[in-house]
Amino acid sequence: MNAHDQEMQNRRHPVDEDIALQRQIWRFQRVGWYALVAVVLLTLFGLFSHGLLSSTTATSAQKDLTVDYERFHRSGGVNAMVIHSRGEPGKPHTVVLGNAMMQGFSIDSIQPQPVSSAGTRQGLRLTLIGDGNGESVLYLAWRSDGLGLYESDISVEGGGHVSFNQFIYP
Repeated sequence: MNAHDQEMQNRRHPVDEDIALQRQIWRFQRVGWYALVAVVLLTLFGLFSHGLLSSTTATSAQKDLTVDYERFHRSGGVNAMVIHSRGEPGKPHTVVLGNAMMQGFSIDSIQPQPVSSAGTRQGLRLTLIGDGNGESVLYLAWRSDGLGLYESDISVEGGGHVSFNQFIYP
């Protein structure tokens, strides 16, 4: 019997040992360490908030609406959303933030201020004036109020539409 085999035998002196049980504990401990490292790496990459896994962009089929947003939020936290929309040059166009979105989030700030805004059954209607090309950029700061998965949608009245999912952690 070599030294390694002898070391892996149960002993009674000086302490009672159960090597088979000890090996199971070591395996369980190793799995726990790997899981902990995986959670830390996923956190760094943005699974629980800002980062590569969370930040994304959605674009309408007509290419007249692009939304930069975060997939993952923390309840009570504030996240930014940028909405790029396009209408006819020099004329106002309306962006509609879907009603389902308003159930899980509240707006902290909107920059620049829209020409007009109104709450409807479809959601919040924001009227914007585009630049010389009809393009406008709207910066929103959202506060996450709910918990769980929320399906959000934003549309340009008479134009494109994007739907996306966002998850709010407790």
